[in-house]
Amino acid sequence: MIAATLRTQAASGLRRVDLGRDLAAIADLIELCFQSSMDAGGRATVNEMRSLSRMGPLLGLMALGDDMLKGIGQGFVWEEAGRVMGNVTLFPARVPPELGPVTVVANVAVHPDLQRRGIGRQLMETSLEALRASGTRCAILQVDHDNDVARRLYERLGFKPERTWHQWRRGPSQSVPSRGATAPRLTLRPANRWREEYALAERVFPQARGGLGWQRPLHPREFTRSPWQAVLEGLGGTTVERWIVLDVDRIVGALWARTSLTAGQTQLTLIVHPDWQGRLEDTLINYAIRRLAADYRPLAVEHPADDLAATLALERYGFVKRRTLQHMRLDF
Repeated sequence: MIAATLRTQAASGLRRVDLGRDLAAIADLIELCFQSSMDAGGRATVNEMRSLSRMGPLLGLMALGDDMLKGIGQGFVWEEAGRVMGNVTLFPARVPPELGPVTVVANVAVHPDLQRRGIGRQLMETSLEALRASGTRCAILQVDHDNDVARRLYERLGFKPERTWHQWRRGPSQSVPSRGATAPRLTLRPANRWREEYALAERVFPQARGGLGWQRPLHPREFTRSPWQAVLEGLGGTTVERWIVLDVDRIVGALWARTSLTAGQTQLTLIVHPDWQGRLEDTLINYAIRRLAADYRPLAVEHPADDLAATLALERYGFVKRRTLQHMRLDF
């Protein structure tokens, strides 16, 4: 069915990606269409795509072990007069294998000169048909919350909204706050208490609403590591510190800080028991800033937009809202 669709639409330009032929043009298209929201990581990826496009015959071999290239190569483009004018990328999601194959739909882009001609819809319909045929369990995507046109398209195609998230960032040059005089005490979370923390997260980040964030399903792997996994992460330069707040002997709040050699920032995760919302966010954020100040890295947080208490606390401590994204899901 996919082959028939491509044959019948060949005259109008829908086809599979040819990495050697299309990679640089896809990079140009992504940069053009997403320039207003592209961060430093996105710009680095676009530049990497352009560099890789010059690898010639080696590009195909590199795609066998590179998820970015593999995802681009599994996608589709719209070609008009010999130019790539539309694109969809299909990445394998970074989720635990036991959750089944999950695909990220990304880089859905149509050149401004050809928008509102149904090209985006045709690219998406063909991509979803390909995913159904491949046996993938579900597709996930992110879309800017204020992009009503794109959100309506995805909803018509069967995607359901999970949750809306703010992305926050705080620069390393900002002043370090003093500790609050009556702030609750944070302690390192004992390894054997991960199930309690998991149960708390189930209340705050239910899997039915997308779990802990983008490509972070609510799964034990986010809460505990075997000794061997810890060694591998350490060798790769990744560290995760976990602190908790106790009410008597019950975990009511948690703060994680994840740092790696390759990341240019420290990623924070805040978990606050519903009964304590509005009372712990300042404590957790204050502690994170003071504890990590010596690292001189920006701090980043991805947190649900519906959590007003966390939003207000992040703003008070100088975090800047960079994007607001709707997470969506389609089960096959």
